Amino acid sequence: MPATCRADVEALLRARKLDRTLVPVTATSGSMVVPETVPTGLAVLDQQLGGGIPLGHFSEITGPRSSGRTSLLMSLLASATARGDLVALVDTFDTFDAASAAASGVRLDHLLWVRGDTCTPAFPLLATRQTGIDRSLERAVKAMNLVLQAGGFSVVVLDLADAPTQALRRVPTTTWMRLQRVLEGQTTAGVVLASAPLSRSAGGVSITLHQRSDRTTDASSGLPRGSWWRPDGQTTFFHGLESEVQFQRARLLPGITNTPVRLRASAVA
Repeated sequence: MPATCRADVEALLRARKLDRTLVPVTATSGSMVVPETVPTGLAVLDQQLGGGIPLGHFSEITGPRSSGRTSLLMSLLASATARGDLVALVDTFDTFDAASAAASGVRLDHLLWVRGDTCTPAFPLLATRQTGIDRSLERAVKAMNLVLQAGGFSVVVLDLADAPTQALRRVPTTTWMRLQRVLEGQTTAGVVLASAPLSRSAGGVSITLHQRSDRTTDASSGLPRGSWWRPDGQTTFFHGLESEVQFQRARLLPGITNTPVRLRASAVA
């Protein structure tokens, strides 16, 4: 494509705020440029992600309960606030434990906590209150939109981990598209915490965690051994938790593979 024609096409895309669909290349080699990222705080995981969670896109941290999704989120927030960045958490069902977050290293004075309704489907007796759940989801999405429009945060998280799958399916696809349009061009990483893949954008990543059932234990404590990454792909982030981590991305990054490597990290009780 001639340079002038390509420049015109790119200008039109930027005018309509669609320039994020372009694949950036260097002027000399033509190789793909690795996008800007925010680290998760786990070095080997960041290496597998090409530096961390991509900026300007929505990514996902998914998995069932006790799979490590919340622990990974706390590591991400702790890493960001330790650098002095501001972060935001839209807590849809008011389940965030500030004391546990502080113990994990999150600087609460750098965290905007948007609390949702306490009527959470995490409690079985409230699981049938679909009207209340839908209202909570609607308020959370609106709050996420306002926080993204305000800007100034390196990480903005929408916690939908306790939302029933049926309720999430009722959220229109256009909702996630509108949020992505707001996020485009910002130096902010959008993260959705959920039980299943939901809203990854074209440039984002999906991190899926599964708790292992065949964990090895320490004879003295009865708990799974330390924090480490096995060559066969299993990883332990914290004492008492051992998970398998899988990655999905729409774009291949140069030099980045999913080959498991060994990880040793400090365990958090």
